[in-house]
Amino acid sequence: MTTEQLEQRVAALEQTVADLQQKISTNPQSGKWWERIVRPMSPKEQEAFERMIQFGRYFRKTGREAPPEWQPGDPIPETHETQQ
Repeated sequence: MTTEQLEQRVAALEQTVADLQQKISTNPQSGKWWERIVRPMSPKEQEAFERMIQFGRYFRKTGREAPPEWQPGDPIPETHETQQ
């Protein structure tokens, strides 16, 4: 990749960040950041988002993905050991 191509990509990223910052600052009353950027989530999307958050908490707390039988709301093990 040439320097010119990299500069163009960085410029595009900078513009995208500026656009997102503008969208966020023009709607400060909305409580959720994603509603300031796009639109409110549907109930189905909100449920999926909440489930995803729980799986992320499991990973952060244990250092590994949740096993298939684990469901949001189940206890999360206290260990932070990685499986080998």
